[in-house]
Amino acid sequence: MMIDNPYQSPDAESPAKLDEAAARKKNWTDYSPEYNAAFKTALLIQVVLALLTALILDFGQTHRAFWVAFLCQWAMVWIILFRRPMRPTRLDLSIVRYGIIPLLFIVAGAGPWFLRILGVQT
Repeated sequence: MMIDNPYQSPDAESPAKLDEAAARKKNWTDYSPEYNAAFKTALLIQVVLALLTALILDFGQTHRAFWVAFLCQWAMVWIILFRRPMRPTRLDLSIVRYGIIPLLFIVAGAGPWFLRILGVQT
């Protein structure tokens, strides 16, 4: 008597399809060409913001906030690329393009408050 596995796929070709999908996904440089324009826009905005925040005379506090937002932005981009490399949504592309702007406001605005709560800054 054969015991049926409830977790086994009824499709006999499914292991082959999974192997093929895994082989296609192994190349980490495969992503949609729609991301290219978003990357260019993001880098342009980030260069401009880096220069502007470096010119603000607040002892570098805004510039440090920019670098925190910069790292958070690219972490979000990598997560988006990992989850949907070939089919980005409009929201994905807008986050890649303009995500640094709200992040900079959030980090620059909430950063000192958060540090005060942690007791790092008085």
